[in-house]
Amino acid sequence: MPGILVILDGLGGRPTDLEGATCLERASTPVLDALAARGALGLMDPVAPGVRPGSDTAHLSIFGYDPFQVYTGRGAFEALGIGMDVRGGDVCLRANFATVEERDGDLIVLDRRAGRLPDGKPFEEVLNGISLEEFGLELAFRASTEHRGALLLRGEGASAAVTDTDPHEVGARVAEAQAKDGRALRMAEAINAFTRRAHEALRDHPLNRDRERRGEPPANAVLLRGAAVMPHLEPITAEYGIRGACIAGGALYKGVARLAGLAVRDVPGASGDLQTDLGAKARAALSALEGAELVFVHIKGTDNAAHDRNAQAKRAFIERVDREFFAPIASALSWDRVHLCVSGDHTTPPAVGEHTADPVPVLFVGSAVRPDRVRAFGERSAGEGGLGRFSGRLVPQLLGYCDLGPKFGA
Repeated sequence: MPGILVILDGLGGRPTDLEGATCLERASTPVLDALAARGALGLMDPVAPGVRPGSDTAHLSIFGYDPFQVYTGRGAFEALGIGMDVRGGDVCLRANFATVEERDGDLIVLDRRAGRLPDGKPFEEVLNGISLEEFGLELAFRASTEHRGALLLRGEGASAAVTDTDPHEVGARVAEAQAKDGRALRMAEAINAFTRRAHEALRDHPLNRDRERRGEPPANAVLLRGAAVMPHLEPITAEYGIRGACIAGGALYKGVARLAGLAVRDVPGASGDLQTDLGAKARAALSALEGAELVFVHIKGTDNAAHDRNAQAKRAFIERVDREFFAPIASALSWDRVHLCVSGDHTTPPAVGEHTADPVPVLFVGSAVRPDRVRAFGERSAGEGGLGRFSGRLVPQLLGYCDLGPKFGA
């Protein structure tokens, strides 16, 4: 019996979202509420209680891995998810196109996402033209969705023991990469050289001049974070003897899924933003059930709106997901033949604009799931659900309901 896992990125909220209620609680979600009435709910700490999770560590935990043991950094997942040729020894970093202003020799961050740049691919050529030969390094840059991208560095001096250049704060200066040990000194110098040369290459780019004339923030800098080498994970598909499929727009989620052994499906219109084609994702998920026992669907727009501190946009997107994704899914599935899990990877309250350590609601539906008395899908109702509160491991639980996987012990 197959299972579908649907993760609404940044789904969780706080009563500070909308006058005493979360965006999810205020949203009109008749389909999700009907599924809640059929299934069982609970609260999940994506990594552990009190731990503020990143999207990468949360997804590792959701898939059943211990992020405290296997996490090496975000960059490797981004590069793998984009489809870059990552080899042993390569160091990968997550990249953001950003808007900066030069002040007294420093680069001051005005917008960490360059106004949510719609497409960074036109800038790839100039960035790939930057040379770091004096450091003994080759580089490759590839843009992904919106303002996101990945930088890959290859060579004898490549080391992941460097700090971020992304200050994670508007109004702060772009940080200088620092070596975490003596062997990474040249690597830190190389990253700082890339930062300067990327700004020089981007600030006078014709597309940025056009953006400035239109009153849009130019993508005139690249912020780097999460330097990492590729971790070694045992694929879930091998451990459970199953086939898996991934439907996602963002590179990070594709990267984690690929390492877990899932085949990533190319879905036209799955853009990983608020304009993503939710109907296309629903159709792709239903189609994937024909050849896979585990289908993972990632939907990003909830988190985008929350990071933009736009509670109304987050609520409206949740309502779109209910209508355009879950309605066709629910009408097509036969609940004696499939199990469904719906949750988030972390809480992103719009009032905060960042991930917080709050737990997220979880819903399981299917013939093996013992229904509880909850009749609505929301944070407070999930706290009253029969599943209680637990940490991560959604995929193992879902596959357990599907009677898949090895037995532990005799």
